[in-house]
Amino acid sequence: MLQSWRKNYRRNLGYAFLASFLLHVVVGFISYFLTHEEKGVKYVSVELPSYDVVKPPVKFEAQPPRFVKSFDLAKEVTYTPAASVRQIQFTHSEVAQSSGPSQSSSSSPSAGRPSEGSVFFGALAASSGASELGWGIPAGGTSYGRSFGVGGSGGYGAGPGDGKDWGPQFASDVENTRSGSSGGLSTMRENLLASENFQDRFDGFIEVNPRNRKDIRGFLNVYQLEYNSARLEKSPATGWEVVDNQPSWNCVPQALPSIARYANDSTKLRVEIKGTVRLDSKELNTIPFLFMMGFQASVKYTKEEAHSLANYLKHGGFLFVDDGNAYQSGAFNQTVRQMLKDGLGYDAMFEKVPNTHPIFTAWENFSGPPAGDDMVRYDRRVREVKEIYPYVEAIFLNGRMAVLISNRGYCFAWGYWKYLPASAGGPYDNTRQLQFGLNVIVYALTQRGGIVDQNKIKIASEQKR
Repeated sequence: MLQSWRKNYRRNLGYAFLASFLLHVVVGFISYFLTHEEKGVKYVSVELPSYDVVKPPVKFEAQPPRFVKSFDLAKEVTYTPAASVRQIQFTHSEVAQSSGPSQSSSSSPSAGRPSEGSVFFGALAASSGASELGWGIPAGGTSYGRSFGVGGSGGYGAGPGDGKDWGPQFASDVENTRSGSSGGLSTMRENLLASENFQDRFDGFIEVNPRNRKDIRGFLNVYQLEYNSARLEKSPATGWEVVDNQPSWNCVPQALPSIARYANDSTKLRVEIKGTVRLDSKELNTIPFLFMMGFQASVKYTKEEAHSLANYLKHGGFLFVDDGNAYQSGAFNQTVRQMLKDGLGYDAMFEKVPNTHPIFTAWENFSGPPAGDDMVRYDRRVREVKEIYPYVEAIFLNGRMAVLISNRGYCFAWGYWKYLPASAGGPYDNTRQLQFGLNVIVYALTQRGGIVDQNKIKIASEQKR
């Protein structure tokens, strides 16, 4: 059986190979005869002696558009002046003579006419002789500030007989320094951009004469810090009645108005009390000088308010804190210091200001902080005083004084000493205390890195453009 199968297998395999071979042979012959070239065909290469040159296609180039009207970059404008002949005739007329008082001085350019008073920032006072002209307060009280006429003591247009030589001396004080424009603050001076140009833009601007530090001009909008306190104030003894039923943040209401009047009367710096501001106010960061006072009630604040105050101080703000109670261990003093620590953290370092610091010579000369309400109470034995602090303290941020703390009760000296009754030892002269307050204001507005200094840098950069 196996032998038979093998024999059939070999035979069939041989037939298969034979059939495959024959199939390949047939296909090969057919392919050969179909693709084979005819006999006798020869390929000859011919070299042409010449050929036709075919030009490349023409490239299209866009032509510039034609303008119907030609434009000239620069044209000379010719003007044909048209003038008409006018006949001017002069006629003589009688001038009515004024019956008002005349000036006896012949050296003044305005001699022979009365002073017309001052009109500035809503001022009501008038100089002598204004009542005869029909305006101003009767009795002719002396006014101060910038005048739009003649008159007004100490103003830019001060009238004759005001007793103050604050006007420019054209022979010496006014000089033409325009020698080209290089931009910056020099350009601002050359273009005669004075502080009045920025009253609607900033809250403070000051210009100091480098040859005379007492010759200052500018403006300042003063804001008082309003905060929550534990209770209303109450007078602890005789002579403190001014604080009765007052909130701690305004324990002496006449303090700031007094310093503003003194600045306006003594300098060309226009100081205006704008009102109060809270620590959560959006306008806080634009205020160059912030005043804070208190008495015996503690300060109530939130963490957000403490951080807002710290942000204001770090970005150029200045805070002047005066303790009316003049007691560093009191509730007001301690809570203010804690608020500063909560906001500034490790930067809240309270340092004693040395007597050689520039703040004591910024406008008036001092050998140290003048006496405050603490020394008055100590000398007269009228009101209780527990400690005397013959210094002021400050917090410095990157070398700049950001906070000034007084434990001497200057707010009482500014607003209450002149009205202190005789039973309490008054009244007292508060000139030196007011001068020191003005020193603090001038120093805060002129120190490097403050908000006013930052505003001057902005103006200088704008002038360079």
